[in-house]
Amino acid sequence: MGWWFSFKSIFITATGLLLMVVHLSASAEPYLKISKRPDGTSLYWSLEKPANKGKIGLFLMAQGSGCLPAIKNTTLQQAKEMAVDYAVLMVEKYGVTHTDSPEEQFKDCSQEYIANHTVEQRTVDVEQIVDELRGADWWNGKLVLFGGSEGGDLVARLAPRLNPDAAVVFSSGLGESFAQVLKGLVPPYVAKEVDVKLAYARANPKSAEIWGGNSMRWWADVADRVPVNDLLDSRAPVLLIQGAEDKSAPVSSGRAARDAYFSAGRCELTYWEYSGYDHFMTDTDGINHRGEVFERITGWIEDAVLNGAPGCISDAGKKK
Repeated sequence: MGWWFSFKSIFITATGLLLMVVHLSASAEPYLKISKRPDGTSLYWSLEKPANKGKIGLFLMAQGSGCLPAIKNTTLQQAKEMAVDYAVLMVEKYGVTHTDSPEEQFKDCSQEYIANHTVEQRTVDVEQIVDELRGADWWNGKLVLFGGSEGGDLVARLAPRLNPDAAVVFSSGLGESFAQVLKGLVPPYVAKEVDVKLAYARANPKSAEIWGGNSMRWWADVADRVPVNDLLDSRAPVLLIQGAEDKSAPVSSGRAARDAYFSAGRCELTYWEYSGYDHFMTDTDGINHRGEVFERITGWIEDAVLNGAPGCISDAGKKK
């Protein structure tokens, strides 16, 4: 069992944002909502609106992996500082409720979560909630998407479907598939299993059998998908943030996403690579810089929502 826990710890890092204890700024209590999926199951989500702001935009925040409710994710709580003038939307995963408190968010998950959670299911769920919110008297029509790790894949899939005014992807890579990078993320004795396990997942795309902390259904959904291809189907301004020392979403994948935009002759991608920073924006001295990075992201979002993709704007201030 020792190799399994070693593999699992690496895999968890590769697909979820670190849940650190951070200072949380005072904010309004979110409205907790429940909708029904077409299959009759309950879809939990929350909306937090600032008071006395009039017409405002919608800001989706998407968590990484695991079955901890998004509203209890302290990283997303910190990220809310980027969205003080927006209504913040968080959509829970299949089989996750607002009140869940798993002792181990990558193990103590419901059978509904294990059997049904995939990135594609998350995508469909978010689409449903955004559609339900369309026409709300407080929404000015502006939409921003933010996601890290697995949430970054979600943002990539949503971009061509929702046409956001800005999309931010944090520590997710996106330029290579899991089949391409997974062997480099796990110990050699686990890497030997990767091809066999992914082949099994492809052959059994509805299986709830667990490997590496996720079901075969989940693996079949992500194994061969290159998320940047979804982004390229959108004309949304995209900000991709990558740590050069990221051992979970490798820098090669982030650079591949950057290069895919360049090769396609596209200008919508802004790519920030931080030398010496890891998956969590921690430098080689152990100092975490996520707050500083989030502050910089805030400025980028403001510019992109107002003016469009920075890279598509000429020196004269006109779009090419």
